[in-house]
Amino acid sequence: MGRKFTRKEVLDMLKAETARGVVIFEAAVGTGISAKWSEAGGADLIATYNIAKYRMMGYSRVGYLPIGDANQIVLDLGRREILPVLKGVPLIAGVFGADPTRDMHTYLDEIARAGFSGVLNCPTLALVDGNFRRGLEEIGFGYQREVDMIALAHAKDLFTEAFVTNEQEAVKMVNAGVDMIMCHLGGTAPAEDASRESQIREAGERLKKLFSASRRIRDDVFLGCHGGPIAFPEDLTAVKSSVPELQAFLGGSSAERLPVETPIKETVQRFKKIPS
Repeated sequence: MGRKFTRKEVLDMLKAETARGVVIFEAAVGTGISAKWSEAGGADLIATYNIAKYRMMGYSRVGYLPIGDANQIVLDLGRREILPVLKGVPLIAGVFGADPTRDMHTYLDEIARAGFSGVLNCPTLALVDGNFRRGLEEIGFGYQREVDMIALAHAKDLFTEAFVTNEQEAVKMVNAGVDMIMCHLGGTAPAEDASRESQIREAGERLKKLFSASRRIRDDVFLGCHGGPIAFPEDLTAVKSSVPELQAFLGGSSAERLPVETPIKETVQRFKKIPS
Protein backbone atom coordinates (compact mmCIF):
# COMPACT_ATOMS: atom_id res chain seq x y z
CA MET A 1 0.00 0.00 0.00
CA GLY A 2 1.37 3.40 -0.97
CA ARG A 3 2.14 5.97 1.69
CA LYS A 4 2.21 9.73 1.92
CA PHE A 5 5.64 11.35 1.60
CA THR A 6 6.47 14.72 3.10
CA ARG A 7 7.38 17.60 0.82
CA LYS A 8 10.99 17.39 2.00
CA GLU A 9 11.13 13.67 1.26
CA VAL A 10 9.87 14.24 -2.28
CA LEU A 11 12.29 17.10 -2.89
CA ASP A 12 15.21 15.07 -1.53
CA MET A 13 14.32 12.16 -3.83
CA LEU A 14 14.17 14.44 -6.88
CA LYS A 15 17.41 16.20 -5.98
CA ALA A 16 19.10 12.81 -5.69
CA GLU A 17 17.98 11.89 -9.21
CA THR A 18 19.27 15.12 -10.74
CA ALA A 19 22.53 14.67 -8.83
CA ARG A 20 22.86 11.27 -10.52
CA GLY A 21 22.56 13.02 -13.86
CA VAL A 22 19.26 11.45 -14.95
CA VAL A 23 15.95 13.02 -15.94
CA ILE A 24 13.08 12.86 -13.44
CA PHE A 25 10.23 10.81 -14.91
CA GLU A 26 6.67 11.24 -13.73
CA ALA A 27 4.03 8.84 -15.03
CA ALA A 28 0.50 10.25 -15.16
CA VAL A 29 -1.82 7.25 -15.03
CA GLY A 30 -5.50 6.40 -15.02
CA THR A 31 -5.37 2.77 -13.92
CA GLY A 32 -3.78 0.70 -11.19
CA ILE A 33 -1.90 -1.53 -13.63
CA SER A 34 -0.29 1.52 -15.25
CA ALA A 35 0.78 2.77 -11.83
CA LYS A 36 2.11 -0.63 -10.77
CA TRP A 37 4.31 -1.13 -13.79
CA SER A 38 5.41 2.51 -14.02
CA GLU A 39 6.80 2.14 -10.51
CA ALA A 40 8.42 -1.16 -11.48
CA GLY A 41 10.08 0.61 -14.40
CA GLY A 42 11.59 3.24 -12.14
CA ALA A 43 9.18 6.19 -12.27
CA ASP A 44 10.13 8.84 -9.73
CA LEU A 45 6.59 10.16 -9.32
CA ILE A 46 3.13 8.86 -10.16
CA ALA A 47 0.34 11.34 -10.90
CA THR A 48 -3.34 10.78 -11.53
CA TYR A 49 -6.14 13.03 -12.70
CA ASN A 50 -9.52 12.81 -14.36
CA ILE A 51 -8.09 13.16 -17.88
CA ALA A 52 -6.02 10.01 -17.35
CA LYS A 53 -9.12 8.09 -16.27
CA TYR A 54 -10.97 9.06 -19.45
CA ARG A 55 -7.87 8.40 -21.56
CA MET A 56 -7.76 4.80 -20.39
CA MET A 57 -11.46 4.49 -21.11
CA GLY A 58 -10.54 5.24 -24.74
CA TYR A 59 -11.53 8.91 -24.74
CA SER A 60 -8.46 11.11 -24.88
CA ARG A 61 -8.86 14.75 -23.82
CA VAL A 62 -12.56 14.62 -22.94
CA GLY A 63 -11.75 15.37 -19.31
CA TYR A 64 -12.40 19.03 -20.07
CA LEU A 65 -16.06 18.35 -20.85
CA PRO A 66 -18.72 18.74 -18.10
CA ILE A 67 -19.19 14.99 -17.72
CA GLY A 68 -17.82 14.28 -14.27
CA ASP A 69 -16.49 15.63 -10.99
CA ALA A 70 -12.75 15.95 -11.64
CA ASN A 71 -11.79 16.32 -7.99
CA GLN A 72 -13.89 13.37 -6.84
CA ILE A 73 -12.54 11.21 -9.67
CA VAL A 74 -8.94 11.79 -8.57
CA LEU A 75 -9.75 10.95 -4.95
CA ASP A 76 -11.44 7.72 -6.00
CA LEU A 77 -8.61 6.76 -8.34
CA GLY A 78 -6.02 7.34 -5.65
CA ARG A 79 -7.81 5.56 -2.83
CA ARG A 80 -9.26 2.58 -4.68
CA GLU A 81 -6.97 1.87 -7.64
CA ILE A 82 -3.52 3.44 -7.38
CA LEU A 83 -2.38 3.77 -3.77
CA PRO A 84 -3.24 0.09 -3.09
CA VAL A 85 -0.70 -1.07 -5.70
CA LEU A 86 2.12 1.40 -5.01
CA LYS A 87 5.06 0.49 -2.78
CA GLY A 88 7.49 3.39 -2.61
CA VAL A 89 6.64 6.17 -5.04
CA PRO A 90 4.89 9.46 -4.16
CA LEU A 91 1.42 9.90 -5.68
CA ILE A 92 0.48 13.34 -7.00
CA ALA A 93 -3.17 14.46 -7.25
CA GLY A 94 -4.35 16.38 -10.28
CA VAL A 95 -6.54 19.03 -8.63
CA PHE A 96 -9.02 21.23 -10.50
CA GLY A 97 -8.21 24.43 -8.68
CA ALA A 98 -11.11 26.48 -10.08
CA ASP A 99 -13.73 24.08 -8.68
CA PRO A 100 -16.46 26.35 -7.23
CA THR A 101 -18.14 23.49 -5.34
CA ARG A 102 -15.32 22.81 -2.88
CA ASP A 103 -13.51 24.65 -0.13
CA MET A 104 -9.88 24.12 -1.14
CA HIS A 105 -8.62 24.16 2.44
CA THR A 106 -10.85 21.20 3.28
CA TYR A 107 -10.26 19.41 -0.02
CA LEU A 108 -6.45 19.61 0.17
CA ASP A 109 -6.59 18.23 3.71
CA GLU A 110 -8.68 15.35 2.35
CA ILE A 111 -6.12 14.78 -0.42
CA ALA A 112 -3.35 14.55 2.16
CA ARG A 113 -5.32 12.20 4.42
CA ALA A 114 -6.02 9.93 1.46
CA GLY A 115 -2.27 9.42 0.97
CA PHE A 116 -1.38 11.82 -1.83
CA SER A 117 2.04 13.44 -1.43
CA GLY A 118 1.49 16.45 -3.65
CA VAL A 119 -0.72 18.26 -6.13
CA LEU A 120 -0.70 19.37 -9.75
CA ASN A 121 -3.12 21.86 -11.31
CA CYS A 122 -4.87 19.47 -13.65
CA PRO A 123 -7.19 19.86 -15.44
CA THR A 124 -5.89 23.37 -16.07
CA LEU A 125 -7.57 26.42 -17.54
CA ALA A 126 -4.22 27.26 -19.14
CA LEU A 127 -5.36 25.03 -22.01
CA VAL A 128 -8.72 26.80 -22.38
CA ASP A 129 -8.83 29.83 -24.67
CA GLY A 130 -11.19 32.04 -26.68
CA ASN A 131 -14.48 33.53 -25.53
CA PHE A 132 -15.08 30.77 -23.00
CA ARG A 133 -11.76 31.46 -21.26
CA ARG A 134 -12.44 35.21 -21.23
CA GLY A 135 -15.86 34.59 -19.71
CA LEU A 136 -14.41 32.44 -16.94
CA GLU A 137 -11.76 35.03 -16.15
CA GLU A 138 -14.40 37.79 -16.00
CA ILE A 139 -16.40 35.98 -13.31
CA GLY A 140 -13.36 35.07 -11.24
CA PHE A 141 -12.95 31.42 -12.24
CA GLY A 142 -9.70 31.69 -14.15
CA TYR A 143 -6.11 30.51 -13.88
CA GLN A 144 -5.49 32.62 -10.79
CA ARG A 145 -7.60 30.17 -8.77
CA GLU A 146 -5.12 27.45 -9.74
CA VAL A 147 -2.26 29.67 -8.60
CA ASP A 148 -4.08 30.21 -5.30
CA MET A 149 -4.59 26.45 -4.93
CA ILE A 150 -0.86 25.82 -5.42
CA ALA A 151 0.01 28.51 -2.87
CA LEU A 152 -2.39 26.94 -0.38
CA ALA A 153 -0.97 23.46 -0.96
CA HIS A 154 2.53 24.85 -0.49
CA ALA A 155 1.45 26.40 2.82
CA LYS A 156 0.15 22.97 3.86
CA ASP A 157 3.62 21.54 3.11
CA LEU A 158 2.50 19.44 0.15
CA PHE A 159 4.82 18.96 -2.82
CA THR A 160 3.53 21.14 -5.66
CA GLU A 161 3.95 21.21 -9.40
CA ALA A 162 2.21 23.33 -12.01
CA PHE A 163 1.21 23.12 -15.63
CA VAL A 164 2.10 26.39 -17.35
CA THR A 165 1.83 27.41 -21.00
CA ASN A 166 3.52 30.82 -21.05
CA GLU A 167 6.00 32.96 -19.16
CA GLN A 168 3.32 34.89 -17.25
CA GLU A 169 1.79 31.71 -15.84
CA ALA A 170 5.25 30.40 -14.93
CA VAL A 171 6.09 33.58 -13.03
CA LYS A 172 2.81 33.43 -11.09
CA MET A 173 3.37 29.82 -10.09
CA VAL A 174 6.99 30.33 -9.04
CA ASN A 175 5.97 33.31 -6.93
CA ALA A 176 3.28 31.09 -5.34
CA GLY A 177 6.02 28.73 -4.14
CA VAL A 178 5.62 25.87 -6.62
CA ASP A 179 8.32 23.20 -6.44
CA MET A 180 8.25 22.14 -10.09
CA ILE A 181 7.23 23.94 -13.27
CA MET A 182 5.79 21.61 -15.91
CA CYS A 183 5.59 23.34 -19.29
CA HIS A 184 2.50 21.97 -21.06
CA LEU A 185 3.18 21.77 -24.80
CA GLY A 186 -0.32 20.56 -25.69
CA GLY A 187 -1.83 17.14 -26.15
CA THR A 188 0.73 14.44 -26.86
CA ALA A 189 0.96 14.11 -30.64
CA PRO A 190 3.96 12.23 -32.06
CA ALA A 191 5.50 14.30 -34.83
CA GLU A 192 5.65 13.00 -38.40
CA ASP A 193 9.18 12.32 -39.62
CA ALA A 194 9.11 15.24 -42.04
CA SER A 195 8.26 17.79 -39.36
CA ARG A 196 9.76 16.15 -36.28
CA GLU A 197 12.99 18.14 -36.27
CA SER A 198 11.26 21.51 -36.58
CA GLN A 199 8.63 20.65 -33.95
CA ILE A 200 11.27 19.49 -31.50
CA ARG A 201 13.28 22.66 -32.14
CA GLU A 202 10.22 24.88 -31.59
CA ALA A 203 9.40 23.04 -28.35
CA GLY A 204 12.96 23.57 -27.16
CA GLU A 205 12.81 27.31 -27.83
CA ARG A 206 9.56 27.57 -25.92
CA LEU A 207 11.00 25.70 -22.96
CA LYS A 208 14.05 27.96 -22.84
CA LYS A 209 11.85 31.06 -22.48
CA LEU A 210 9.67 29.55 -19.78
CA PHE A 211 12.59 28.14 -17.84
CA SER A 212 14.50 31.42 -18.02
CA ALA A 213 11.47 33.33 -16.68
CA SER A 214 11.11 30.82 -13.83
CA ARG A 215 14.76 30.80 -12.83
CA ARG A 216 14.95 34.59 -12.78
CA ILE A 217 12.69 34.40 -9.73
CA ARG A 218 13.95 31.26 -7.99
CA ASP A 219 16.89 29.08 -8.86
CA ASP A 220 15.64 26.09 -6.86
CA VAL A 221 12.49 25.36 -8.88
CA PHE A 222 12.57 22.10 -10.86
CA LEU A 223 12.03 22.51 -14.60
CA GLY A 224 9.96 19.99 -16.56
CA CYS A 225 7.76 19.56 -19.61
CA HIS A 226 4.88 17.51 -20.93
CA GLY A 227 3.17 16.69 -24.20
CA GLY A 228 3.24 18.15 -27.68
CA PRO A 229 5.76 16.45 -29.96
CA ILE A 230 7.62 14.90 -27.00
CA ALA A 231 6.04 11.48 -27.07
CA PHE A 232 8.88 8.95 -26.91
CA PRO A 233 12.26 8.72 -25.13
CA GLU A 234 14.11 9.73 -28.29
CA ASP A 235 12.02 12.91 -28.48
CA LEU A 236 12.94 13.86 -24.92
CA THR A 237 16.59 13.06 -25.65
CA ALA A 238 16.51 15.42 -28.63
CA VAL A 239 14.94 18.26 -26.63
CA LYS A 240 17.29 17.69 -23.70
CA SER A 241 20.29 18.10 -25.99
CA SER A 242 19.22 21.66 -26.82
CA VAL A 243 17.75 22.50 -23.40
CA PRO A 244 20.25 21.09 -20.87
CA GLU A 245 18.44 22.78 -17.96
CA LEU A 246 15.42 20.49 -18.53
CA GLN A 247 15.19 18.23 -15.47
CA ALA A 248 11.87 16.42 -15.64
CA PHE A 249 9.27 14.95 -17.95
CA LEU A 250 5.66 14.07 -17.22
CA GLY A 251 4.36 11.34 -19.48
CA GLY A 252 0.64 10.63 -19.70
CA SER A 253 -0.05 9.12 -23.10
CA SER A 254 3.70 8.49 -23.26
CA ALA A 255 3.49 6.33 -20.14
CA GLU A 256 0.30 4.34 -20.59
CA ARG A 257 -1.46 4.90 -23.94
CA LEU A 258 1.22 4.85 -26.64
CA PRO A 259 3.06 1.87 -25.09
CA VAL A 260 -0.04 -0.34 -25.37
CA GLU A 261 -2.00 0.79 -28.43
CA THR A 262 0.09 -0.91 -31.12
CA PRO A 263 1.09 -4.01 -29.08
CA ILE A 264 -2.56 -4.77 -28.24
CA LYS A 265 -3.64 -4.41 -31.85
CA GLU A 266 -0.73 -6.48 -33.15
CA THR A 267 -1.28 -9.23 -30.57
CA VAL A 268 -4.94 -9.57 -31.56
CA GLN A 269 -3.95 -9.62 -35.24
CA ARG A 270 -1.51 -12.46 -34.53
CA PHE A 271 -4.23 -14.47 -32.77
CA LYS A 272 -6.56 -13.92 -35.72
CA LYS A 273 -3.99 -15.43 -38.09
CA ILE A 274 -4.20 -18.81 -36.38
CA PRO A 275 -6.02 -21.24 -38.71
CA SER A 276 -9.28 -22.80 -37.51
